[in-house]
Amino acid sequence: MKKIAVIGAGNMGSAIASSLQNHGDRIVCTAASQSTLDKIRCELSEVETTLSNIKAVENADIIVLAIKPFIAAGVIEEIKEHIKPGAVIMSVIAVLPINELRNALGADEKQLQVIRIVPNTAIKYGKSVTFLSAADDVSPEIIADAEEIFNRSGKAFIVKEKDLPVCTALASCGIAFFLRFIRAAAEGSVELGLRASFATKIAALTAEGAAALLADGSHPEAEIDKVTTPGGITIKGLNALEENGFNHAVIAALRASCVDNA
Repeated sequence: MKKIAVIGAGNMGSAIASSLQNHGDRIVCTAASQSTLDKIRCELSEVETTLSNIKAVENADIIVLAIKPFIAAGVIEEIKEHIKPGAVIMSVIAVLPINELRNALGADEKQLQVIRIVPNTAIKYGKSVTFLSAADDVSPEIIADAEEIFNRSGKAFIVKEKDLPVCTALASCGIAFFLRFIRAAAEGSVELGLRASFATKIAALTAEGAAALLADGSHPEAEIDKVTTPGGITIKGLNALEENGFNHAVIAALRASCVDNA
């Protein structure tokens, strides 16, 4: 049995904790308020809770740092002397590079294994796209264990740290981009006579179906060709998207969201 500490069990941290429970490990979560811990205790019966970050990390084999960047320095300073040698640190802290985190923790001295984790908000429903980037000294076995953990709540991918900004733009910011398309599709359907709730549901289900068409590696254009007939209504709609700058807008959104150390 491993002890896994989740420091900062807000929306993301509690979702991670949910994916960790019921696998034979001891899970301990912390939060800034007792009310948050009470909610976690009600929802996650196998998880222990405490207000003490120090108590949570003592003798922990894996520590998940799911805290906001603006409190990261203080929390790291608080816990670093209480982390046992050889522990695995999984950081969900945005814009904090691996080397900076390693230096702040004194990773070399304690031989800590540091991995950056970038999930998205769909983790709550087991549908997250999660990216993992490990420090150079992390063993393949530990990387494989981390990948297995985050595959429980969606699909995990091992990437280089330099690729995290574009991965974040595509899969984390991308959640908002896809939702905005669904909203726009629903609004257009309302203008054409459908009820808003019904149109939103249909747009979401259609997006889910479109994604399923690509599950086996099919190219988007190949699937588009199957539904686009000469002189038909689909090609008219596709051309209208292009006339209004659809592709350009999507690419511009990704470029704007792709910032260093995202």
